[in-house]
Amino acid sequence: MDEDLLERAVRLAVKAHKGQKDRTGRPVVLHVLRVMMAGGDLEEQVLGVLHDVLERSDWTRGLLAEKGFPDRILDALDHITRRKEEDYAGYIGRVAANDLARRVKLHDLADKLDLRGHPEVHPGDIKRWNRQLAAYQRLRGSIDEHGRSIV
Repeated sequence: MDEDLLERAVRLAVKAHKGQKDRTGRPVVLHVLRVMMAGGDLEEQVLGVLHDVLERSDWTRGLLAEKGFPDRILDALDHITRRKEEDYAGYIGRVAANDLARRVKLHDLADKLDLRGHPEVHPGDIKRWNRQLAAYQRLRGSIDEHGRSIV
């Protein structure tokens, strides 16, 4: 894979997420950069920095293909992008079907589950974090789709 692909992906993500804030008011681009940095190889890093682009911007798979991003990255990006009509359990099942998407989603969830940047915890946060923790455990292979331990 072309090494400058990561640099192009970072520039694209910075533009795509310009001005966007997360629940705590921090720039979204910091989250995608942390997910990128957690990647163990170039593919994980490229997908990590791009993982929210389709959900949170006007970019499409076709436009990314025109920019030279390979099909393997685009296929994984399709798997890691949640669709509007999709429930969370179905989404996580789709993520699990693609190994690259699964590995990057684990980095994404690990970052989201890090509570150190949150000034306080609200009841809605706990519900969301419990759902994300169950997804993390499922993608790691330690629980099944019904929440039962398999280890």
